[in-house]
Order: sequence, then structure tokens, then C-alpha cells
Amino acid sequence: MPTMLTWRCLAAGLIAAMISTTTGCERIREDLLAAEDPDVINPATVTTAEAADALRIGAIARFRSATAGGEGPWQDGGLLVDEWKSSNTFSQHNETDQRQVQESNSVIQGMLRDVYRARTNAREAILALEQYKPDPVANIGQMYFVIGFSELMLADAFCNGTPLGDASLGAPTYGPPLTNAEVYTIAVAHFDTALAKSAGTDTLSVSVRHAASIGKGRALLGLGRFADAAAAVAAVPTNYQWRVTFSLTAGSNNLWSLNTSAKRFTVGDSFDVGGIITNALPFASAGDPRIPVTGTSTGTSPAGKGFDTSTNFIFQRIWGRTDPTPVVSGLDARLIEAEVKLKVGNDIAGMMSGLNALRAAPQNLGAISTPVMTALPNPTSTALAIKVLFREKAFWTFGRGQRLPDLRRLVRQYGFTQDQVFPTGQFFKGGTYSTDVNIPVTVDELNNPEFTGCLDRSA
Repeated sequence: MPTMLTWRCLAAGLIAAMISTTTGCERIREDLLAAEDPDVINPATVTTAEAADALRIGAIARFRSATAGGEGPWQDGGLLVDEWKSSNTFSQHNETDQRQVQESNSVIQGMLRDVYRARTNAREAILALEQYKPDPVANIGQMYFVIGFSELMLADAFCNGTPLGDASLGAPTYGPPLTNAEVYTIAVAHFDTALAKSAGTDTLSVSVRHAASIGKGRALLGLGRFADAAAAVAAVPTNYQWRVTFSLTAGSNNLWSLNTSAKRFTVGDSFDVGGIITNALPFASAGDPRIPVTGTSTGTSPAGKGFDTSTNFIFQRIWGRTDPTPVVSGLDARLIEAEVKLKVGNDIAGMMSGLNALRAAPQNLGAISTPVMTALPNPTSTALAIKVLFREKAFWTFGRGQRLPDLRRLVRQYGFTQDQVFPTGQFFKGGTYSTDVNIPVTVDELNNPEFTGCLDRSA
């Protein structure tokens, strides 16, 4: 039966949002505080357990904005690769789609700021919880998960040279630019702390522990520690999800907002009016039940034109305005294990067994559950197995921030060149695709005296 846990805060100016975790038939729902600006709660004035918990709830609301609830690394990282295409007039979106992102890109500035703020708000909440509401300790573990996952997104999406400062004590503490590997390593440490603080058997502890295990597994993949990644996620059940949720009053699912509502992002495809897009997957035209869509990339699209009035529009039907979206899922755990089978032991049959097990049972992706899908045959070579693995993963994880780091890892860990895995060729709005494989840290970080720009823009 569903289990309902609710926290309410009476702070003025705050509105309710929701986040949920599911595993089997159990569900936790928390009423969150989606503040217009979560920073309106001054941590220095927190002196009660209720206020400390309000900081925690506000940190989750900020984290929601950095994932599916706002324009963050999930959306703009997907635009840099092949998940989305810009049907917008904004130059900031068009240049990201074309893989030539400027350091002055104001959309990226806002996105980076939201991720940093999620880290800071979680640290503020930890300090308050430790002093005023140390129990349940899993709430503190939850905040360490938020910190670790925010750092995971930074390492996944941004260039080598991302600083990790801290402003949780009031005055900013600056930090030097860090490589992606260094940021992944810091994220692993924070996931380990989340795990240590969620060792109980109660529902909340188990959920935080599963979430942190998946985050840790993904960070370990980024570091190339494949066997460790598989070990990290082994205990996570396939039907587990930690989801951000939405409502008509507390905020819409931004994967719906940017696409279906505003028509600024259209679902990506392997071709458009400019011709074949080399390396891009046919998310829009494959007819795959994991990504149901309405619209076509060429001809007269049944969905009409996008916001720019010229680009054929295609909208996804995975998420509606208030549909929950998994931040982490047991699907992610099984996909990690399948990759490790291939990468560590060249066990193609073992990899395919894992992938086909996912296809053999309905899987919840948001507003949809997938039907049973036909099993795929075993690839006849390692090279083909790599293509099958990353294609399957792309369709299972569409829109959830994993496609960009996977393409980067194909370059960094599998020996491909960027023009073998990233969209290449004629760009449909003029010119050709450029060569960016990540997102730059933007110019406002130059206020940090220890930062002078990305260390490099390599994968």
C-alpha cells in the first residue's frame, strides 16, 4: 500500500511541490516547498527543527529546478547532443544545438547557477539538520545525495575546469577549477556519506540508499571504474525510482514545458530538412514505444511548426505537465551492469541478457509504461555490441541527462573521435555542426579569483 510522509512549512511565500520515491508497491511522497526563491529562508535565522526541515525541503525544490523542473543539464545537455533540436528563436538554444556554445550564453549561466545553488542549499540544510533535527538521519543522507548528484551533473555536462566553491556559511568560499575526474571523485565521496547516513531499514533510509547507490554507480562509470560501478548498484531493485513530481500550482514538468507547451525544443531525429544527421539516433522517427511522439521531421508535421514558426515540431508523450520524472531509476542500475559485462569481460551474451530482460517486462518511464518488447539478437562483434548498448540506453534514459555523458565516455573510454559519436554534418538552421563535446563554465564564474576559464574542452 502507498505510504504517505508529509512535511509542511508555514513560511510565507512558499508553495507546495512534490517529490516521490517508489519501490515495488511502496511510495513515499513529501510535500516540498517550491519557493519563488529558496534563498528567502535565511539559514542564520534557523533555530528550530521545523525551520531546519524547511531548509531541507527548499533544497529539494531547488534540486528539482536543476533536473526536470527547470532548464538544466538534462535539457541543454540533450540539446547539445541528439535528444532535442532547437525549434526556438533564441540564439542561446540555437548555438547549443549547433555545438558551438559561447561562454557568455545566458541560458547556460542560469542553468549552472541553479546546479550550484542546489549544492549550497543542501549544505545549508545539513548544517541546520545536524544542529536542530538530527533524526531521522536519512534526511541528512538525502541532502548528501542532492550534493553528490549536483556534482555528478556538473562533471557529466561541463568542461574540465569546473570550480566547486561553497557559500553555505554566508560568505562565498572560492575554489580552483577541477577536472571532471576530480568532480566525479568528490561526488562519489558525497554519495558514500549519503549511504552511511541511510543504513536503516525504514522506507526513507532504503530509498535514499538506493538513490545514492545509483548516483555513485554513474559517477564511477564516469571515472572508468567499471567493476566498482556494477558493485555499487547491485542491490538496487529494477522497479525502484526516486522521482521529482509536479502540480498545476507548484510548477510544471519542464521536459513538457520546453517541448509540448512552449514548442522551443523538438524531439531529435537522425534526419531533418538539412538531410541526414550523422551519428544522431532516430528518437522521433524510430516508432519505439519508449519514446512515443506526435509529429514528423520532414514533410507536413501533424504537430505543426515550433516556436520559430519554421521548424517541424515533434512533441514527446512520455511526460505531461504534471507527470513525475525519475531522477534515478532501477533501470539505470541494470544498464550499468549490462555495460560492465561488455566493458570488463567482453561478455556480449551477458550484456544482451541484461538488456533483453528490461525489454521483456513493462517498465515505468513517467506517464507511460512500456509494453513487452521483442528480444534483440546477440551482436556478432564487440563494435556492434557497443552500438547496441548505447542505443538501448539512449532510448531507456531519453531526456534524463545521460546521453551527453555517454557520448563523452564513448570518446574518452572507448576510443571514438567526437565526429564518430556526436551530431555531425549540415546544421538545419545554416552552416554545419561544430565540435563542442561539453558545455563551458560561463563568464560570471570569472568573479571567482581562482578561475580563469575551462582547463580544456575535451571529452
